[in-house]
Order: sequence, then C-alpha cells, then structure tokens
Amino acid sequence: MKGHIRERSPGRWAIVLDTHDPASGNRRRKWHSFSGTKRQAQVECARLISEMRGGTYIEPSKITIAQHMERWLDHIKSQISPRTHERYGEIVRKNIIPPLGAVFITKLRPAQISDAYAKALASGRVDGKGGLAPTTVVYMHRLIKHALAQAVAGNC
Repeated sequence: MKGHIRERSPGRWAIVLDTHDPASGNRRRKWHSFSGTKRQAQVECARLISEMRGGTYIEPSKITIAQHMERWLDHIKSQISPRTHERYGEIVRKNIIPPLGAVFITKLRPAQISDAYAKALASGRVDGKGGLAPTTVVYMHRLIKHALAQAVAGNC
C-alpha cells in the first residue's frame, strides 16, 4: 500500500492512496482533499495508509442527508412505537429533507442546520401560513442529532 501527496494550491493538498483491487488485481487510487501544511498532509497520508493496512479505514461516502434519514427511520422502526415512528417520518419528510436532503452527509455544516431551523421557525409550514412551532423545531433538532450520531457510530 502506497500513498503520496500533491499540492493543488497553497495550503491545499491531494492525498493519493494506491490500493489493489482484489478481484481484478488492478491498481485503484483513492483521493482525499486536505488543508494545512505539507508536514500535516504527510502525517495525514501516513495515518490513512496505516488505517488501510490495519483494516480500520472507512471511505467517505457520497450519501445524502435524505438517504441517511430514510435509512435511519428504517433502522429505528423496531425500537420505537408505531405512532412515534409515524411522527418521526412526518418530521423528517416534511421539515428536514426539504432544506437539507440534497446535501452530502460529509459536506453538512452547522451553519446549514442553523439556517434550516431559522427558516422553519420563520416560514416552515407546508401551507405557507407562517412558521413551525418552536417545539417542532426542537424535535427536528433531536432527530437530526440522533441520526447523525448513528452515522458517526456506523450502526446504520
């Protein structure tokens, strides 16, 4: 397993990891972006290589918030009552997916979540007659928090 770094622009690096496809035996490359100094990029490259050798490497996924939230709803279905699952589904599909659903989970930032909460409070109702109740926004926050914790833990 090999890897190297390339400078894309000042302070921006590409970490290129060379792996072998076990099925075909061909070389595959995994690219990672990194911001920082050259030394920090070298350390990160070494860390990624050691993770790949140790079997603890997790590849960044291209899953969206909408896909993850739906998967999370299926995952928790057996852990909660049917009525609670129904309400969670309503909140996810009506209030979380429209503002955040298209964002890749790896690109989600706290500011985007805060903006979604602010918009929900100001004009979040489906019928367009004002904003959502603060309690509903609190439930949105709880569901996002639990779903993202599940994503970090890798259980879903």
